[in-house]
Amino acid sequence: MSNDAYPGTARISQQGRNPLALLAEQESERLPWLVPVRHSRMAQNPFSFFRGAAAVMAWDLAQEPHSGLMVQLCGDAHLLNFGFYGSPERKLLFDINDFDETYPGPFEWDVQRLAASCLLAARSINLSPSQQEKICRRTVRAYAKAMARFAAMPFLELWTTKLDLDRLFEESENTCLKNHLKGVIAQAIKRNSRQAVNKLCVTDDQGGLKFRHSPPLIWRHGMTADPSFNGATDWQTFTDHAYAKYLGNVRPEIRHLLEQFRLVDGAYKAVGVGSVGTRCNVILFVDDGSDEVLGLQGKQALASVLAPYLHTTAPAHHGERVVTGQRLMQTASDPFLGWLTNDAGHQCYCRQFRDWKGSVNVEDLNADALSDYGRLCGWTLAKAHARSGDRRAIAARIQNPKDFAKEVLKQALTHAELAENDHTELQKAINDGVIQASDVF
Repeated sequence: MSNDAYPGTARISQQGRNPLALLAEQESERLPWLVPVRHSRMAQNPFSFFRGAAAVMAWDLAQEPHSGLMVQLCGDAHLLNFGFYGSPERKLLFDINDFDETYPGPFEWDVQRLAASCLLAARSINLSPSQQEKICRRTVRAYAKAMARFAAMPFLELWTTKLDLDRLFEESENTCLKNHLKGVIAQAIKRNSRQAVNKLCVTDDQGGLKFRHSPPLIWRHGMTADPSFNGATDWQTFTDHAYAKYLGNVRPEIRHLLEQFRLVDGAYKAVGVGSVGTRCNVILFVDDGSDEVLGLQGKQALASVLAPYLHTTAPAHHGERVVTGQRLMQTASDPFLGWLTNDAGHQCYCRQFRDWKGSVNVEDLNADALSDYGRLCGWTLAKAHARSGDRRAIAARIQNPKDFAKEVLKQALTHAELAENDHTELQKAINDGVIQASDVF
């Protein structure tokens, strides 16, 4: 469906809208001991709720007319799903870094989610309404201006374009953002497999490494009480079978690299906000000939929250959908990406664990820093969309960046208001004992 005005200008219908029911539907496929943790993380504030409620916003977006200009959507393009990671050539990059909900869809759906997250992030640090709206408009305007530049760029040049971090620091006049990003980067380059082992593992009686069993947030596979979680087999057989299937879907040179390591342990680990309760595994490998260690993360891939509302084509395997979407949207991607279906029938994807990953802490930013960070994210989202969609048609549809930003702001205010109301409803359900929360989150 399309309209002649800017996309996303209709008021969202409240008829049939039930945010808690949408969340409960998602949780029916999740690990039961982690569902209360998800509720607690989402209940912290409206921004936290918004981060975990991509399914709710997908329902809201589907009630509106859209442009019909399709791209590969991130599907969950809020501010904290952008960040730093290491490239295959061991350079630090900034890009979108979460693709669980990726799916082909109208470009403005990602823009609206990013815009609403700007408002909620600004409210979480107590900025004034005028500051909130300025940050939102500047973020959307950065997207629009970047899309116009990408529309005029040769496609091969666009395909390899990435954010120049050195130039960013040289040109940045915002001391708050510059200092914060320097701190994030300093921590990110320490986040690797060895750091993960030091934090998450202990030594067993034979001197080998194993994950620390610390339920509910870290649950060693060997300690799982319900065998149905492992496809009714022991964890070693279950993990070995899954790993063999993963090896069949990675590039040959990565398969050769991995053959130098031995799989020694695995655990479920709660991650993020919206992902809590999915079967997210950390897998430990060691090289017996040295003290090298390698960590991989295997994550259950459920259907994208966007899929019920879009008649577009994506890989039938949800792990492959995530990997394909990530490779299409990022300038450079994790070489360890691969997908599998385990013996319990769960579709999953794998990636490196803690490979120089880092993201901003909104609470450490002031108004100007958050505004500049929003602009970085707007530019980055435009680059991803320009790689996968018709960048010239999108730029032509936007026409005037300032007018486009004003129209997107109107809808973002509605989405932010809905998120605040939904957050209040979740808190009430927890207080009334209707929904269970956890003291550990």
